[in-house]
Amino acid sequence: MRFKKKLRKTYKKIKRFIKKYIRFLIRHTRARDYSVLFYTIVGLIGIILIISLLVNLIAGIFKKDDSDKKKPRTEQQIEEQIDDSNDAALRAEAQAIYDANKEFLLLVNYDNPLDASYSFNHHTLNCGLDIDARIYGDLYNMLYDLNQEDLHYSIVSAYRSREEQLDIINQNVLSYMEQGMSEEEAYEETYKTVQHVGTSEHESGLALDITSEGVFTLTESVEEYPTNIWLKEHCYEYGFILRYPKDKEDITGITYEPWHFRYVGVEAATFITENNLTLEEFYELLDLSESGTALPTDTTTESDNTTTDTSQDTSQDTSQDTAQ
Repeated sequence: MRFKKKLRKTYKKIKRFIKKYIRFLIRHTRARDYSVLFYTIVGLIGIILIISLLVNLIAGIFKKDDSDKKKPRTEQQIEEQIDDSNDAALRAEAQAIYDANKEFLLLVNYDNPLDASYSFNHHTLNCGLDIDARIYGDLYNMLYDLNQEDLHYSIVSAYRSREEQLDIINQNVLSYMEQGMSEEEAYEETYKTVQHVGTSEHESGLALDITSEGVFTLTESVEEYPTNIWLKEHCYEYGFILRYPKDKEDITGITYEPWHFRYVGVEAATFITENNLTLEEFYELLDLSESGTALPTDTTTESDNTTTDTSQDTSQDTSQDTAQ
């Protein structure tokens, strides 16, 4: 009530002022004194301009705020959101695969040596080499289907114990020293092509070196043999991956090995192959290390640590292990 009374009083005062001002203006105008009229017009124009500017300013603020809310996203912003969404989905899928197949997804490399206590049930192939018994069924099916394509193979190497790996290292060191190298130089040269004890996948029983029948020299030319072409294209269907691909040497720390196949399980092998990953990259999605050591944030190694894991016993009997 008080507010209404004050409002009425104010309105009456303004009304009286306007009436007085109009009389004042008429009086001066009749007396041919146009100065008051001029300043009145200028004042009104000024007031109108100020009000117009304020209205536009306020309207602009609200319009800008509204346009920011409705502003369409750029293609880059859309792509980034899609990438983030896909990355999250990829990580979730990788984690689910790992949880279901972790016993076959050991990460064994220079930075993640296999624990000395690691063991598994051995299965001896017809060629006399051992593998983890759990992978025999899928290996058998892969090699059987390979034979059905009229392609034949040699298993050059499979499981190797730490003692065997150490013997290979010592033999290489001795050979280099006989060529005139110092012991330090001999070890340095050896580790360019031979993995350190505990860091070779062959100690896990999950890796095999497979070439065309009768081929024992492990060089890049192995990739040209029909047997290895077929294995590279189809191995994932049986749970194997080509562990050290040509274009990922800086990630694996191992030079290209078109003969080295590693078992990770059908589900994991399919995921890794379809997404063009290495086992190191698969682990980056998980941010963990099965081997018990910290997963390296940078798996790139210096050139003297980039090795070819060719320390196999090439004198093994390579008779076909097609049925047992």
